[in-house]
Amino acid sequence: MSYRYDKAKKNRTRWYVMGSMLLVLAFFTPIYRWVFDIVEKPLERTWQHQGEIFIGGENFFETWYGKQKILEENRNLKSEVTRLEIDNLRTRYLSEQLEETYRITSDDDFLVPAQVLKHGVLGAGDTLIVNQGTNQGITVGSQVVVYDNVLIGFVDDVYDTTSRVVLYSQSNHTIEGVLFPHNVQLTAEGYGHGGFFIEAPREIEVEAGDVFYSLAHPGRIIAIVREVVFDPRDPFKKVYLSYPVNMNEVQVVGIKKQPISTHVE
Repeated sequence: MSYRYDKAKKNRTRWYVMGSMLLVLAFFTPIYRWVFDIVEKPLERTWQHQGEIFIGGENFFETWYGKQKILEENRNLKSEVTRLEIDNLRTRYLSEQLEETYRITSDDDFLVPAQVLKHGVLGAGDTLIVNQGTNQGITVGSQVVVYDNVLIGFVDDVYDTTSRVVLYSQSNHTIEGVLFPHNVQLTAEGYGHGGFFIEAPREIEVEAGDVFYSLAHPGRIIAIVREVVFDPRDPFKKVYLSYPVNMNEVQVVGIKKQPISTHVE
């Protein structure tokens, strides 16, 4: 009991001493002002600037909303630009098709313009399906041309509203022509994909760029010389030609319609 009593007495004495020290500090030192500076002043400054904090928050949300609105307008502008670009491409395409049709038909009253519906039929690459047939007076054997007097083939089959065109470049098909400027009559053989092959006598000075004209239809260009291969031991030159236009890109052709006879017995 004496030990516990002494310990409790010591604790009370310690609390009395600490209380006395706090009273001395409270009356003889500026401790309250220090506590106020440490705790109260930051809170006071926060309260005084709460308006600025709220304004800053409002400005943040206004800025964020403004950015979102700008992004939305930017997306709308990009969509509009894309739409205008598509319209421009469509207009250019239609303009080119009209120009091509005019170039084909402007100098010949018997040419019927026809739209190419399909390139290649049943594995035959050098054929076309066009959208004109017996309804426009098209007959088997009619010439088929593209612009600039380029003769590309003939009508092989005719239906009510369509026709099948065989290109002269079809494999194993032959056509007679005149090689300019040499004015030599030669036979060109098609080997597919818009290409031709001629075996020309070695003495003919054939060069790339020479023109192969149709013999049966004077003035009609068939092909252009692209390459000449010659072995001095060979009596013939291998001459490779192709159409002056890319047939895969042709969308409009002209079909030469036979004129109706006006002779009366």
